[in-house]
Amino acid sequence: MQYRSMDMHVHSCYSVEPIPGLTGVTFSPGETPDVLYHRAKRRGMDFVTITDHDTIDGCLDFLATHPGVGDFVVGEEVSTRLPHSGLTVHINVYGQTLPQHEEIQRRRGDAFSVAAYCRDESLFFAWNHPFYRENLSTIEEPEFMRLVREVPVIEGRNGGRMQLLNMLAEELAVREGKAIQGGSDTHTGEIGSVYTAVPCSDLAGFFAGITQRTSRLVGSHSTRRNFLLHNFLVGRRQVIAEGCRRATSPIGRARLRWLGILAFALSPWVVRRHFSSQREMARIALSNLSALGHLDGAMLLDAA
Repeated sequence: MQYRSMDMHVHSCYSVEPIPGLTGVTFSPGETPDVLYHRAKRRGMDFVTITDHDTIDGCLDFLATHPGVGDFVVGEEVSTRLPHSGLTVHINVYGQTLPQHEEIQRRRGDAFSVAAYCRDESLFFAWNHPFYRENLSTIEEPEFMRLVREVPVIEGRNGGRMQLLNMLAEELAVREGKAIQGGSDTHTGEIGSVYTAVPCSDLAGFFAGITQRTSRLVGSHSTRRNFLLHNFLVGRRQVIAEGCRRATSPIGRARLRWLGILAFALSPWVVRRHFSSQREMARIALSNLSALGHLDGAMLLDAA
């Protein structure tokens, strides 16, 4: 049977993220769902999804203007947390209706509640980049492994994460008997740079194939070079351009341009810090999870 492909982690202009340390400055990708859909098809994706942060508005708008499309599925990246440790958790959910999305959002304070609802509603869901966190809080093994047991799928390859974090995620999935999927996690239009391939004939078979563990992960991990060129510098340009467009005064526009120059000058430091923090995330995982205890942590960290 022929393999079919889908980038399962994609962000459009409907994702809005604050810029750390800059009050009132946010970042949104420049690409609309329509642009991403057609770009994905040109790049060989058989199926397409958009997984914006805590919204399905972009997916619904796309479907409203493309009512007959059969190779697109609604998606969403749900930002939730483990209730005891407060650890940030991102869960991708697919195929939800608007009422289901609204109920998921009501449950965002508790990742276990989100997972339970998805199971009850027979929604396909996956834990994204389990070792990448918005803070460096220590993993509390009992709670962390409880969520591993309750999710059916783990994102084993994320195009925005370094190889070591992706390797640990895939190793965890294999050790715990979980299905795996992958996606680019692009915020800059690089859809299809990482994707999931499944032998199937239609969209339903694609998701069934993942749960049956016939999926294959294709594409590159994040490196210092592609993070700089395809993430940081593109994002910097987008933030400055959008900020200047919205600024109501010459002083506000001048401030943003100055910040853009500063960000460019500091880009080598930002890249080093970004990968250093990912390496620290890997160290915390290797130190705190017995499921990874068979790995030579020191050798892996030295090689990263």
